[in-house]
Amino acid sequence: MSRLKLVFTCLSLAALSNFIVNVPSVKASSVAVQEVQTKAKNLFYQGIIKVNEGNYQAALEAFTKAINIEPRYAEAYYRRGLIHAKYPQNQPLNADGTVKGCERIDTYRIICPVSVQNKVQENKGKAITDFTQAIQLNPQYTAAYHQRGLLQENGESKLQDLEMAVNLYYSKVPVYLKENKYETAAKILQAVEEINIAKKSVNSLMFGVKAPPNRNPIGSSTDSPNKKSPEDLINEAFQVLNKGDVQTALQKLEEAGRIYQERKDEGRYQEVQRTIAVIKGKGK
Repeated sequence: MSRLKLVFTCLSLAALSNFIVNVPSVKASSVAVQEVQTKAKNLFYQGIIKVNEGNYQAALEAFTKAINIEPRYAEAYYRRGLIHAKYPQNQPLNADGTVKGCERIDTYRIICPVSVQNKVQENKGKAITDFTQAIQLNPQYTAAYHQRGLLQENGESKLQDLEMAVNLYYSKVPVYLKENKYETAAKILQAVEEINIAKKSVNSLMFGVKAPPNRNPIGSSTDSPNKKSPEDLINEAFQVLNKGDVQTALQKLEEAGRIYQERKDEGRYQEVQRTIAVIKGKGK
């Protein structure tokens, strides 16, 4: 699954976050406070429009002005952080998740010219700072944990942020399913799946944990060449859940879980079981 797809998922999920403007505790008339909030919101929406137009520098300026007017505007910090993280040269990342001028060698290594690398690191630091500020203002800001986790260079910090994001995402799923908002629930679970894959890569780097070998590889005498992979089944589960077919989604997830269990991949098996429990309303 490409990093670009992950980016788009996160951008979509950002819209699910609560729109919060925390007003500082200052002595001011309600009219004055309302004027400040309105001005900050207008600048924020200008920033969103500029992002959609691809004018990321103008979007940065709009979000910064909104923050200057309303320093407790968590959503503005988050959106500004996204620009620093996703558009470090005022343009989208390449399809493989790299910045223009950089080359991906493998899953973990990217080569960049020194000047580009310095710029990327500078923007990464700014993004982490903005995501941290958003979290401080709103400790339940799921997407901010998610994005900060993707950027963290320290393995333990990365895992902590990603795990927090998973827990918060999971807590939202039963609510949306109860309200028959299946598309939203499916998007959240897709984000969780992508985070779980990212966590597995981090564990591989930190602890040398390798995925268990496939005991029944495709084409073997015990596995039909047409048998679907657990990853395919999970994606199909989210697709049918998106349409409101909860039972079929659960069936596909249960089949994916059985395959992981056969492969002795206990980590992935437990993750799938947790997703099943959340959909059934029996877990978080």
